[in-house]
Amino acid sequence: MSSYIYFRVTGSVQGVMFRKSTLQQAHNLDLRGWVRNEPDGTVSGEAAGATEHVQRLRDYLHMGPRDARVDNVDVMFIKHHDISQSTLPYPFEIRA
Repeated sequence: MSSYIYFRVTGSVQGVMFRKSTLQQAHNLDLRGWVRNEPDGTVSGEAAGATEHVQRLRDYLHMGPRDARVDNVDVMFIKHHDISQSTLPYPFEIRA
């Protein structure tokens, strides 16, 4: 079964390798999607893949890399997502 998330992470999450560490996590979990810094200081993204792997990424977003301070993670989670219809990039990427 596949799932999808859209996420927005607030706190001290820019300039602390948050995007790169999220990219590494997503690659290790074989997810498709993207992550980027937003002008308001947050980090946002989308990911899709095996439900268990999407959940692991979701859990990681609440911690982030060592130097990050995560205040909040807003997530839209769709448990039953048809990955064959996904237009998200594969492999997972960092967007500017």
